Amino acid sequence: MKKDKGPSLATQIDHDVKLKSRYRRWTFGLGGLIVLALVSIGILCLGYYKGIGTIDRFDPFLSYKVGYTKLPSEKEISPNNKATHGYWTAWFTDNTMGNEWTKLTLTTGLNPGVKDPYVMAYHKGSYVKVARIVPRTYINQTYVSNLAALDALLNHKGNTATNNHDLKKYKTQIHISDTVQQLVTE
Repeated sequence: MKKDKGPSLATQIDHDVKLKSRYRRWTFGLGGLIVLALVSIGILCLGYYKGIGTIDRFDPFLSYKVGYTKLPSEKEISPNNKATHGYWTAWFTDNTMGNEWTKLTLTTGLNPGVKDPYVMAYHKGSYVKVARIVPRTYINQTYVSNLAALDALLNHKGNTATNNHDLKKYKTQIHISDTVQQLVTE
């Protein structure tokens, strides 16, 4: 008779049960990590598209940009305004081409006496890190032209057929990648 030198059936079953338990732990662990990663990416996307500055602040996929806009009236930006407490919302142009726009909500305080005041905001998505009031002479003419084109679009000074279609988009969205000057002149 030949002696079986391999492991016994009981030892083999015990080994298989241990491997099954180990595979189950690895499967649940990796599945949990994948779910956590998907939820995290979903939260970052939600923060970007809804304009939630607290989420955008920690978003590693966003980079800081410098945007410009015209400073609103003293009444609108006043810290004594009970409705807004000094916070105001405006479209900021993020590049000279006029095709990157972000709607930011921020507070700057009152104009310290700057002639023709504009606001320069250093922002990441909807999170504003720094905002400064600067004179018009410090800003590139292309930015000023883009802001004037947006103002014409929002105040129905451009083509009314284009305005009726695109005005809803400018009121509801947080980020726009259209060239505003083309929309106004069409």
